[in-house]
Amino acid sequence: MKRVGRWTWMLLTLLLLLCTTAFAKTIECGSIELEQPVEVTIEDDNMLRYILTFPVSGMRVTVEWLSENENDARLYLNNKSVSSTGGIFTLNKENTIKLCAAPAAELPVTVRFALHEYRNDEQEPNDVIPTELHDGDSVKFVLDRGDKDCFTIKTEKPGQDIALTFGGFNYADKTKFNLNWDKTEYLISKNGTAFFHATEPGVYGFSLSITNESKDVSRSMEVHLLDGDENELNDTKETATPLPIGTDAAFSIGGINDEDWFSFEAVPEEGKSKLYTLRLLDFDFENPESVCYEIYAPDGTVAVSETAVSSRHTRVFSCSQQGQYAVRLYLKYVYNSSKYHASIQRAALRIRVEEGGDDPYESNDTWLDAAYIEPGQLISHVLPSGDADWFCFTVPEDHMTLHVSSDCAGIMSAVFSGQTLAEDGDSANEIWHKDGYGLIAKSASNLYWKLGEKGLYYIKLFGGSSEKIYSTTISLIPPEAIEDNDVWYRATPLYEEVTQAFDISAPNDPDWFCFTVPEGSGKTLLLDVAKTDTGRQQDRVDFYLYREAYFSGQDDSNICSGFVYTTTQPYSERFSCNLEPGTYYLSLENNSSSISRIQELSICYKLVPQLDNDTIATAAPLTERVWQDVWQAGYFSIGERKAGEVVQIQYDNRGSKPKEFIHVYDADGKEISSSYRANLNFRIPTDGVYYLKAPECDVNVNAENEPMHLAHIRYYTHNDKIGAVESVTMRPNESVFLDLWFSPDVSFSDKSEAENLTYNWSTGYLTAPNTPEGSADLVFSNGYPEGDERRIEAVVHVTWSEKLLSDISISNAPQSLTVGSSAMLEANVDADSYIKYVSWKSSDPSVLRVLSNGKVVAVGQGEAVITASIGEATSSVTITVTGEQPGESGLTGVSLDRYTLTLYAGEEAEQLTATLKPEGTEATIRWTSSNQTAATVSQDGKITPLSAGVTVVTAAAGDYRASCIVTVQPKRVRVTGIRFDEPTHTLMMGSTVTLQPIIAPDDATVKNLTWVSSDEQTATVSRTGIVTALSVGETTITATTVDGGYSAEIKIIVTAAAQLGDVNGDGYIDAADALLCLRASVGLITLTPEQEAAADVNHDGLIDAGDAILILRYDARLIPSLN
Repeated sequence: MKRVGRWTWMLLTLLLLLCTTAFAKTIECGSIELEQPVEVTIEDDNMLRYILTFPVSGMRVTVEWLSENENDARLYLNNKSVSSTGGIFTLNKENTIKLCAAPAAELPVTVRFALHEYRNDEQEPNDVIPTELHDGDSVKFVLDRGDKDCFTIKTEKPGQDIALTFGGFNYADKTKFNLNWDKTEYLISKNGTAFFHATEPGVYGFSLSITNESKDVSRSMEVHLLDGDENELNDTKETATPLPIGTDAAFSIGGINDEDWFSFEAVPEEGKSKLYTLRLLDFDFENPESVCYEIYAPDGTVAVSETAVSSRHTRVFSCSQQGQYAVRLYLKYVYNSSKYHASIQRAALRIRVEEGGDDPYESNDTWLDAAYIEPGQLISHVLPSGDADWFCFTVPEDHMTLHVSSDCAGIMSAVFSGQTLAEDGDSANEIWHKDGYGLIAKSASNLYWKLGEKGLYYIKLFGGSSEKIYSTTISLIPPEAIEDNDVWYRATPLYEEVTQAFDISAPNDPDWFCFTVPEGSGKTLLLDVAKTDTGRQQDRVDFYLYREAYFSGQDDSNICSGFVYTTTQPYSERFSCNLEPGTYYLSLENNSSSISRIQELSICYKLVPQLDNDTIATAAPLTERVWQDVWQAGYFSIGERKAGEVVQIQYDNRGSKPKEFIHVYDADGKEISSSYRANLNFRIPTDGVYYLKAPECDVNVNAENEPMHLAHIRYYTHNDKIGAVESVTMRPNESVFLDLWFSPDVSFSDKSEAENLTYNWSTGYLTAPNTPEGSADLVFSNGYPEGDERRIEAVVHVTWSEKLLSDISISNAPQSLTVGSSAMLEANVDADSYIKYVSWKSSDPSVLRVLSNGKVVAVGQGEAVITASIGEATSSVTITVTGEQPGESGLTGVSLDRYTLTLYAGEEAEQLTATLKPEGTEATIRWTSSNQTAATVSQDGKITPLSAGVTVVTAAAGDYRASCIVTVQPKRVRVTGIRFDEPTHTLMMGSTVTLQPIIAPDDATVKNLTWVSSDEQTATVSRTGIVTALSVGETTITATTVDGGYSAEIKIIVTAAAQLGDVNGDGYIDAADALLCLRASVGLITLTPEQEAAADVNHDGLIDAGDAILILRYDARLIPSLN
């Protein structure tokens, strides 16, 4: 006979189940009412169906089981089971209740239950039928998952604004909720007022609901009706308020959906354009309103596109059509995290339109004619094809970031320092110049560039193509606190678990950090790099990790790298690598030539033991009942176990469920058990060694004073059917990991005496209700009724309260720490408080940083007070931070007189000077050279060059260091002297000459010179030896060789009139002057009066070939003089 295969049996079984379901009937059983006990007997597999009478649409109900055998039945309301809704149902207009027996129940089954109305606040039921509000009403509301509170308010006047003021947010409860108005959601996350505009009188509705990630919310709301500004109703173009030219009109953005329209008449001549000026006035400097405007032409086209302003504003624009132009003023929405945020102050502002207006900065076509501006002001200017606009501005601080934005399509920019222009004039290089390139221009539509030293800067704007009025803003962004760390030898120190915030403000703004892996065994570096800014355009930031040896050429590249992107929400990436003891440097930089905005980031690191437990063979051992940190997926050993033992595994992922399954294996790699829950157990099948595989932990954005979050795992054995801690004390709405253990042979469920006291089986976390205080028992049982001998249970007594402490103290506080070390402080509080709500604060974060768990990290020398507080109760301790070496108290840093140095092999030692900060600090300075083949350094800082190569010379004091890159060139030919071939030289005022001294020997390696003028009022000299005559007089120009310091002098005599025969005024009488005479004699050039006086050497009143011949004869030394 043919064998029936396994798949055949499975299909037959499935068919039988389908048939059984198909034959089950739904029996109509009449109706039931709310608040009335119902007793139902289920005798077979049929479904019993009831109609719920007298429901109110949107009402929420709960099920109360009046019998102890609730697990023997399944109850559905509107086809949703009790388990899928958490026992809370929202009713519709028509509602059905269905019951059937549980699969394992013994028939017949009799159950008793009742349906009760569920109200979490006084306004319920208002999920569908809204609560009516009136001017001045104040209500309290509660939102939980699945709840929606609907409200309406009636306005009596046209153009009124509705103010909703929310309260109840505090330092401990930061949950947020959504406000839905006119089909748009607005995120409410703090105390404050939201304004909405009602154009016409009538009833306006809105609703409140919690966000997906929020817990229960309890808040208050006040409602007020406010009158609009004096020009309401002008919410549309058709109802625009007439605005006579040259007069002011008041307006205010009263609320979301409010628009204010104004119209003015433009009268350009036929076929021509006419300029007008728009002014927006009365902005509050400290609390500015954010307003957008657009201007429409009479034919409906956009004359001026959307422009956002938040300060006094002037805009020049052109009108080419005759008729009524319309100005639309409205609110600027900010899109973030899928919600719209709007900031409204209802500020009283003014608008004015004036005739006329032009480019007030012309003529500014050269850097010498640059228009001076204040950074941050909006510039209205014209940039036609071929035109260039120059502006100059003062940068008040070092390392500020320049931001240029313009609405001129295709506009380009070049930025110069004032010093460079003064020295090199029109041949000056822009600040981002690269050798070998000509002028490099960058788009000015949204330019970010980090500047160097403070001072005067110039910007050239060009590339426009029309006569339109354009708007450009040139602004400066202050440097962050940790600047200047743009190079590795000025890296900002990082301290373990202390989150360091920083910005990348421009493509040329890398940030360098350093940290030390202490002596001992190697460690695994956990590095969290977070993007805390958000946006719809992705901007990427790369990071690279280097050993210190890289900078002396011993490493070829970085040892670790990665990147993070900007997203619509802040997020963090965690990177890890194994490191040996030593100093490491980390750079972070934008990976493109431009950025769309300031990049806001944070970085935090932690050193953990190297586990390398990615296989069973390398599994890390666990100690029973001891929590083990988990940061990566890996194997753990629970050792030798006996058959029949029950092993409980607990995985705390900080409130989130495990990212993947937790697996259990035997020594042969066979899977014994697995679970997606944080709390699981299994029974040992046979004697042997067993292993767990834990998933990696979630990575969150670290707050400023929060320690790095890791997951934890532990195990223990037990013989209980079920067990749990006896009591837990919590804060309202707080979640904690619950120590719960149970047998794998029994199924358990939880039941609470209090609403919203919940246990999450996936995460292992217990959450308290969001009410001021209370207590209740949370019961875990196998479902059998009380009194039944088969019942197994564990009871946890939970207490929650907002009660604040009357007393608090700090223990484990050291009197002193050294820079870079840390200590864990403990706050001693009474049993009625929850330790997680203790707040920690440092009086001086530059000395001591304190994390939210009480860990203090010494980051700088000095003294600081650490305070722990909760409510009105506080306690403080004082800790002194010292350096590593005796006598180094107060040391805050070390600097060098040079950070780069070029030497030549075989020459005398060069002195490098280190300075301790602050001035007067005493400490031992230790000098080291990373490549002693190239150069050595003595302990007093003298560097001796030995052979060609590169070395890093470091001066270290305490925990601080500074380094200089030393390049040793091959042996050079030294300079032995310098001279000029003439002692004096005569120049006509306004002329120039390039001096060329003679350096000996001719083959000297370094011929660089420094130049000095003794009287810069008479003549100046550039760094390349170009002398410019300024006024009548004499000055001495001194040239000094960089190599050897040899000097030579030449006297410069500046005359008011040209020297006879020196037509070009260069101080020489030669063929060049004769050529000018000949060209002038035939009309090819026109000489100046000064040049004509110098050219008429025969004094006949004519400039001709006769003068040229005399000049040539003098140059050839055929005649002694021209007089």
